[in-house]
Amino acid sequence: MLLFQSIADRFIFRYNGERLKNPNLPVGNSGMAKTTSIRILHVGRRSKLMEELRAIIDTPDPISPDGDDALGYRLEYGAVTSQKAALRRIRSMPPHIVLVETEAKPNSRARFGEMVRYRLPTAAIIAIGDAEPQGTFTFDDFIQTPLVREQVLAVILRICIDCADYHLNLDPIYLNIATRTVKTPSGRYSMTPKQCQLLQLLMNHNGEVVSRGEIMETVWKTGYLEDTRTLDVHIRWLRECIEAEPSHPRYLTTVRSVGYKLSIPVDE
Repeated sequence: MLLFQSIADRFIFRYNGERLKNPNLPVGNSGMAKTTSIRILHVGRRSKLMEELRAIIDTPDPISPDGDDALGYRLEYGAVTSQKAALRRIRSMPPHIVLVETEAKPNSRARFGEMVRYRLPTAAIIAIGDAEPQGTFTFDDFIQTPLVREQVLAVILRICIDCADYHLNLDPIYLNIATRTVKTPSGRYSMTPKQCQLLQLLMNHNGEVVSRGEIMETVWKTGYLEDTRTLDVHIRWLRECIEAEPSHPRYLTTVRSVGYKLSIPVDE
């Protein structure tokens, strides 16, 4: 049985109960995004399938939820024929949706799906094939071939509505999760996946104490707490990026015997 996981459950970032808005989205007078560009990357080698998807997706007219004329999504379709090329594209031009061709055998493209999710946790990963993929990897949705235009657009629209923003902004810290970059008063820095996950976790819990145990479970997927030197190194690196005086931190402080606390004042 195929297990699907709502991307909204994983990646819609909230602060004090409010969804964080992407500052790069065009907005109208109502404050709602009028037309949002959604990049879609297709990974596979079936040329006929690429042609069919391009005809369905790559059109000038945006798609909109039923009854919501104020919100539309302009789809941008791109395709690559190798996983290596896909990973390069994910780094240089992060897509919102990744369409992955799968085969009937168990765990088809599971390893590639895991790499994409690790490198770009904000993207929805959709399997596309003759039958639902079986295995341990959890795709966000499934599109069956032969393609049915209405089904393809319905799946994409559902993902668009749930799609998470790439940015977390807590002035003076601006985190881009897709590109794994952070802008602070000290400059702009590139991060490793673990550094990005750690800062994302702390920013999502701004003003709260996050225990060492929760950090290790969330970022390093382990409950082992006997040696947390790796965490200490990552905390020191974050302080060097966001603090004027890393040895005397103002924002990222240690709560002795518990964990760490990121405290950035938020304007009401």
